[in-house]
Amino acid sequence: MKIFLSLLIFLIAVIPISAQHSEWGQPKVISFPRLDLLSLDNQGFIFIADLEGNLYQYNKEGLRVNNFSPHRQGSLTQLEAAWTVNIFTFSADLQEYRVLDRFINPVAENRIPMQFITLAKAATLGNNSIIWVYDEADLNIKQLDYRQNRVIQSQPLNLILDRSSLDVKDIREYQNMLFLNIEDEGVYILDNQANFLQQIPKNLNQKLSFWKNSLLSIEEGNLILTNFQNSKQDSFSIPEGITADQVSINAYAVIFYGKEKVWIYPKGESPLSEK
Repeated sequence: MKIFLSLLIFLIAVIPISAQHSEWGQPKVISFPRLDLLSLDNQGFIFIADLEGNLYQYNKEGLRVNNFSPHRQGSLTQLEAAWTVNIFTFSADLQEYRVLDRFINPVAENRIPMQFITLAKAATLGNNSIIWVYDEADLNIKQLDYRQNRVIQSQPLNLILDRSSLDVKDIREYQNMLFLNIEDEGVYILDNQANFLQQIPKNLNQKLSFWKNSLLSIEEGNLILTNFQNSKQDSFSIPEGITADQVSINAYAVIFYGKEKVWIYPKGESPLSEK
């Protein structure tokens, strides 16, 4: 009888863990103290920035293959690697942006031109050699042509979103639309001429991250995919035993990360294998 009870207790303890492993597969883990930002490209590479603005490139197995250190050290506000050709970084502290190639060699870097933009709070790379910049000084969304170093369009955000606090935490161009995460209000979506399209009333506590037509978030231990076309939501329990508060997805992996670690789960072995 004692043997039977011991076996029963053992099975109760082990089955949930085994089920969790079989659902998500076994992750590769990157230990990265002082992790600040993370972004994925479409080739399976992972790009991580530390608190000083140094950039590190990892392959899909979690092995470091390259790194880049800027001449002027400063934390980054934005890191984007999802573009086919370029990687984009922006530092609000330094008021500088940088465009790098796939081997993280700089191809364009400069300070934000203060004669056009007084205080750049957020920036994102756009199509056709432009950078979207939110200028907190005059509350305008501006398109900066970084090749010609001039502003080609400026739209007053206080008129576009007339009832908003305009406390912009993050911006990102995706699928030819501009997404703005505004504190305590949610995510606003504008078209490529900065006209308002819709609002997603979701308090997002991570950097804007997308997979296909969905906005990604972690909420109360669940990975949430919110379709920004029809507002449909899909929910998945995140793996047990990890302390991640942010998530990114590409065709190869579902990647959870926090301030010190990155967990790489093969997408084909995860609950999102059909997504």
